[in-house]
Amino acid sequence: MESPWEHPDWYDLHDVVCRACGEREPEHYRELLLALPPLDAIDHLVDLGAGTGKLSRLIAQKFPELGRLTLLDPNEKKLQRAQTRIAELIPRERIHTTTGVLGEGEFRLDTNATVVVVGSVLMPIMQQRGGTLRDGLDWLRRSLEQIMRLMAKGSCFYALETISEPWARSTLDQPVRRLLMLELIDEVERAGLESVECVYRFRDRVVIRARRPNG
Repeated sequence: MESPWEHPDWYDLHDVVCRACGEREPEHYRELLLALPPLDAIDHLVDLGAGTGKLSRLIAQKFPELGRLTLLDPNEKKLQRAQTRIAELIPRERIHTTTGVLGEGEFRLDTNATVVVVGSVLMPIMQQRGGTLRDGLDWLRRSLEQIMRLMAKGSCFYALETISEPWARSTLDQPVRRLLMLELIDEVERAGLESVECVYRFRDRVVIRARRPNG
C-alpha cells in the first residue's frame, strides 16, 4: 500500500503538525525567507524535496523576478501540484521539475544553482530510511555531495530542518536518529561548504545557512 505521505492532499494537511508544535511553522519558514539574499532574474533557485511547493511558493511570492526555479521530488503528482501553484506567481516557463531522490542515484539538474534550499527533507528522510546511524550518515553525506555539485561557486545553501532532541545520543551502530544541531553543522562543513551557521532556532526547529567556496 502506498504511504499516505505520497498523497498530495494528505501531505499538505499533515506536514506541519508532526513535530515542534504546528503554530511555530510559519515563523520557521519566515526566518528562512529573511535569511535569503536578494533574488533576481540572474538567479537559479533549486528546491530539493520540493513536495507540493510550499517553500518555493513562499520564496516566489517575495521574489517574483526570480529568473529560474527548479523543483526536485520523487513524487510526480506533488511536482505537478507545486508547478501549478507557483505558476500563479512567476511565469511557468521559468519553472522546471525533475523527479529524483537525494542520495539515491543521479538526477539531471543544471549545476549552476545560485541558491539551493531543502525544506524539512534531510532529517526526515534520514530517519525514515531506517538502519543504523552509520547508514543514515552515509546517505546524508551522499546527499550533501550531490548538493555541492549543483551549486555555483559562491552560491548559498539553506536547510530548514527539525533536529533531534538535545538529550539524544547513540553510537554509529545503533538505530538511526535525527542529528543534533552541531552534528548537522559538522556534516555540512564536512561536505566542503563554508561559513556554516544557524540563522534560526526554536527548540528542535532550525535553519542552517552555508556557502560554497569561490575557489
